This record gives sequence, structure tokens and C-alpha cells, in this order.
Amino acid sequence: MGEVRPRVSRNPLARSNPLAPIYVCVFLFSAGEAMLHVLVPPYLAVELDAGPAEVGTVLGVFAAAALAARLPVGAVYTTARARRLLAVGGAMSAAAFALVPILRGTVSLGALMAVDGFGWSMATTAQMAALVAARPPGVSTAWAMGWYSGFNGLGHTVAGATAGFLADTFGFTVSFLVLAAVPAAAAAIMVAALGRADLGPAADLPERPARLREGWRHLAGMPPVVWAGVLIMVSINFVSGIMNSFHPLLVIPAGLSITQIGVLVTVRAWGSSTVRLGSGFIFGRTDGRWMTLPLLLAGAASLFFLPTFRSSFALQVPLFAVAGVSRGLLRVTGSAEAFDGVGDEDDRRHGMTAALLHAGLDLGKLVAPLVGGFVAEAFGLAAMFRLVPLALLAAYLPLELAARRSMAARSRVERA
Repeated sequence: MGEVRPRVSRNPLARSNPLAPIYVCVFLFSAGEAMLHVLVPPYLAVELDAGPAEVGTVLGVFAAAALAARLPVGAVYTTARARRLLAVGGAMSAAAFALVPILRGTVSLGALMAVDGFGWSMATTAQMAALVAARPPGVSTAWAMGWYSGFNGLGHTVAGATAGFLADTFGFTVSFLVLAAVPAAAAAIMVAALGRADLGPAADLPERPARLREGWRHLAGMPPVVWAGVLIMVSINFVSGIMNSFHPLLVIPAGLSITQIGVLVTVRAWGSSTVRLGSGFIFGRTDGRWMTLPLLLAGAASLFFLPTFRSSFALQVPLFAVAGVSRGLLRVTGSAEAFDGVGDEDDRRHGMTAALLHAGLDLGKLVAPLVGGFVAEAFGLAAMFRLVPLALLAAYLPLELAARRSMAARSRVERA
């Protein structure tokens, strides 16, 4: 008679759920980093008398460092090395947070943001890959990633008010020192949790040397489903960036007020954060694979039809709600499909997959204002809102077709 496995609680924070400490870590990492980014711009302006260009440069350094670190971290990741990557990444972010009020000056702060970006990239890449490895039997990738996305979104939701309260009540110096404890605590919790978790047979293998060249070979051999997932990550942040950057330019001449624009942004954020928090329940009942293409089409439609309804606040509300829901669920379905596509045979592929997915999010955020601006200059602002989603779909559909064929062929081999 086969061994009877204990049933895993569907409550993500239940003591019997081995993923619960990881979700606490995800929440703390996202909340801490988001709070830092809430405080840095006013700190630069008030304490260091920095102008907009300096503020933008300092924040841009973080994004560039995070993106630059993604693939090298993914290339050296193994299950046995996950705890070390998390500990080092958390320590780098914590040290950067604590030194912000000590090393005054925009150049020093830029250097600290680079350290934080590298540490945050290292920790979050290992975090996602380790979460997939730590899934107990019977728990789908979509379910695990649904709660991962939900707690990530919850961290961002509470960050703004918490950071503002700390700064107004205790000042910048105390606030940065308090925030330094957040990534340190997050890393400690997850390192301890992974020490107790069953990470599969790869965790018991002797630690392999970190060779970047071997990682690049894994990159070249990634199946189409991973690249489809990466493009989804690029797409959701690209669409969000286009809306953030150019929607006001489209609708203010049509008569919408700044207040109405702010309400629409809130509607989209509410849709994304709410559905992410509920996605664990959704993907506990379905694997979500069938949802990816309809969600991508819905997100593209929300952008495509904005110029048509540019003068109507009421008709834009459902478009922004659809954009938010699409964004929230696509983060889960795209990630889950990518991890399921590489399988569990080689833990190094998990690291590279996590790195690529995060890099897709980083890249979408970085290039959206640039690409959107150039396309708008060349073809007009309204045309840009229609051309961009069509281009994203045209890029995604061949990858989706190749991914389906690849997964079907793999299923046939496994059944044979």
C-alpha cells in the first residue's frame, strides 16, 4: 500500500502549510521595498534639496541594477544555493536601507540604490524559484503562484500609508532604520523555512560550482512556454506603463479632470490587487492555463478602446477595471505556465525561469515610456494606444502556438 500523504491546508498561512513562512517573506520583501521607494523621493527633495532629474536618476539606478542582476543570479541558482542567495540579497538590501540617512548626498544614495537593486533582485529571484521547489505534493504551481502574487500585492498595498506614517511621526532617519529590519527579517524567515522544507532531490545533491557559461546554455535551451511567459510579464508592465505615462495626455484635452484620472488609476490598482489576493482561491480550483490568452486579449482591448472613449469617464471605468484584473491574473497564469513548462527535473532551470520572468517585468516597466513616446511621435497619440496592443499580440501569438505544440509533444512523450 502506498504512503498516505497528509493533506495540505488551503489556508496559505496555516501552520500545516509549508509555504506559509515563504508567503510572509514575500509580503515583507515587497512591503519593505515599496516603502523605501515611497520615502526616497521626498527624502531627496526635502533633506538633500535634489531636483526632479536627480530623483529620477537615483530611482533609475535601482531599476537598472535590478535588471542587470537578474540573469546572472538565475544562472548560478540551484536549490542548494537558494538560502545563501536569499541571505546575501536580504543583507544587501538591509544594509542599503540603514545607510541611506548616514551617507548623505545624491551620489552616495545612488550607489546605495544600486546595492539595494542588486540585493533585491538576488533575493526575489531565489524566492520565486524556491517557492516552486518547496511546493508539497498535490499543490499546483498556479495555486502557489496565486498566493505569491497576492501577498506581493498586499505588501505594495500597505506600503504607502505605512511609510508616510513612519516618516511623519518619527522622521526620515528613524524610518530608514526601521525599514532596514524588514528585508533582514524577511530573509531570516525564509532561510529558516527553506532549511525545514522538502525542496526535492536536487537539494540533497552536492553543491555544484557556479558557472555562468552553464547558465547561458540553460537560457538558450528554454522551451517556448517560458519565452511566452516572459513576454506576458513584459506585456503587463508595458501596458501599465503606457497607461500611467500617456493616458493623461490623451484624456485631459478631451475634458477629463485630474481627479477623474486619479480615480481611474485607483480602479485599475484596486482590480489588480483585489484579484491577486483572491487568485489563490481561484487557482486552487483550476490550473488557469485556459485563462491566459483571454486575459491577454482583454488587457489589449482595454488599451485599444481608450481613444474611442477618451471623453467619457464612465465608459473608461470598466476599461481600467478590466486592465487591472487582467494584469493581476496574468502574473499568475504566465508564471505558472512557465515553471510547469520547464518541469522539476533540473532546479537550475527554475532559477533561470524566475530570473527571466522578473526581468520581463523590469523590462516592460523600463521601455514602455520610451517606446510609447516614439510611437506616439511617429503615428499620433491615439494611434499609439491601438498599435501597441496589436504589436504585443502579434509577438505573443506565435510563441503561444509554439508553446502549445511543445507542451503537447512533451505530454505524448511522458505517456509513452
